[in-house]
Amino acid sequence: MTTSQPVNILMVDDQPAKLLSYEVMLGELGENLIKATSGTEALEHLLKADIAVVLMDVSMPELDGFELANMIRQHPRFQRTAIIFISAVHLTDLDRLKGYEHGAVDYISVPVIPELLRAKVKVFAELHRKTRQLETLNRELEQRVLERTEELATKAEILQQLNTELVRKNQQLDAIVSTAPDVIFSSQANGIYDYVSDRFHEYTGTEPASKNGVSWLDFVHPNDLERSKAEWQRAVSSGGNYEAEYRLQSKDGGYRWFRTRAVPIRDAEGNIIRWYGTCSDIHDSKLLEQSIRDNTIELEKMVDSRTAELRRLSVRLMTMQDQERRRIARDLHDGLGQELAVAKMVLDNMLQQKSVHSEKQASIEASSIIDRAIQQVRTMSHLLHPPLLDEVGLLSALSWYVDGLTERSGIETALEVQTRNFPRLTPEVETAIFRIVQEALTNVFRHSGAQRVWISLTQRDGSIVVMVRDDGKGIKADIAELRPDSIGIGIGGIRQRAKEFGGELHLSNTHPGTLLEVIIPPNNVILREPSAVLDGCV
Repeated sequence: MTTSQPVNILMVDDQPAKLLSYEVMLGELGENLIKATSGTEALEHLLKADIAVVLMDVSMPELDGFELANMIRQHPRFQRTAIIFISAVHLTDLDRLKGYEHGAVDYISVPVIPELLRAKVKVFAELHRKTRQLETLNRELEQRVLERTEELATKAEILQQLNTELVRKNQQLDAIVSTAPDVIFSSQANGIYDYVSDRFHEYTGTEPASKNGVSWLDFVHPNDLERSKAEWQRAVSSGGNYEAEYRLQSKDGGYRWFRTRAVPIRDAEGNIIRWYGTCSDIHDSKLLEQSIRDNTIELEKMVDSRTAELRRLSVRLMTMQDQERRRIARDLHDGLGQELAVAKMVLDNMLQQKSVHSEKQASIEASSIIDRAIQQVRTMSHLLHPPLLDEVGLLSALSWYVDGLTERSGIETALEVQTRNFPRLTPEVETAIFRIVQEALTNVFRHSGAQRVWISLTQRDGSIVVMVRDDGKGIKADIAELRPDSIGIGIGGIRQRAKEFGGELHLSNTHPGTLLEVIIPPNNVILREPSAVLDGCV
């Protein structure tokens, strides 16, 4: 209830005229006026509403004012309700005393002075309003006290849990410090250390009780002393994290490498109040790093030596390849060509002879010459098929072929295999891929005017993807679209080889240059044992 909210004032009198006069007198108070013409009706209003003041006549039929007041006071809810008697008959002091004994707070005689009645009713109405406000405040205060009590109880429980957790954490921290393989230390803001774990004393052989008289720097290797001191002083001055590596002397006189790290702890204003850090033994990792560096240098030397050896071998191989080609050319001209010429002359002579014996002899001689020619063709066919393709695999054959093309044509050629341990494929697939690359490079050499060529061999989701890209002048749009009337024998052969294994051929301009891509699906690629990847191919 607020200070401006009206309260209920119950007016009880068996004469309506008096009730009307009371209503006029009290109207300007602005309160809620309720009229009752009998005691029974008054009790009904009391039970239904919160009544602040009961203004009643003493002399009423059925229930007089004293009896009604007695009944009101017997109810716990109305024990503090203000009751004012108004009487024109019972005017003696004994009547007033009886009214007070029945719970009245005032006794007014008739004639009623309006100002006096309003003043008294106003006082008790305001008292009722203040009482209700006080009760509301008390309830709110009790609720707040209850909530605060519950909050404090919750906080106390949380605090107890935190204390328990803190004790457990301290125990864990003590266990970590005592069992940690690293040296744990702390120092003051000025950098002077004030705590060091037992690991330091175990390593240096000093007594824990003597820590205040032992300087950490006394055990640093002389060659590392000035550097480590300068780094520590720089960290203390700047307030940055500290990290340094140096050697510490052990109790047996030897030195081992340690790495020390420390961080500053600051207060709310950002001022450093302490330093905490660790000192870790890194001697074994230092030796391992040195060993790795030494091995790396040795490996680089071996790689350089092997690379030079491979280059010499490559030169020899290309020279031998050129010599072999010249030999095959001589064999074609001097061997197969001569044999075919002789066979033709024999056949021509046989046609001119009419003797059966001469024809038979000529046929035998011609057959012998043709046998020799067939043998020479087989020999040259074998030489034209790269032996590496069957013996070592596709990657080796392509690598040496690309190196030879670079040497002979002047076009810079690179082979990239994007999958390590590239698998061996069926001989048919490996031969097809080799011929595809061979024909593609031939086209580049003859038609593109390129300076560089990149060959890529990839295994993607089981499929084999072959890509040949150059930086030449590119191709026409109708060739890129693989129109039958536009592609030549070379592109047509590549496309046919891809189709034999369910593959696809794609051509596109890369501005500059051309990209040729062949994709052979996995269902047509039967893998064999993986082949070794040559150095420089990946």
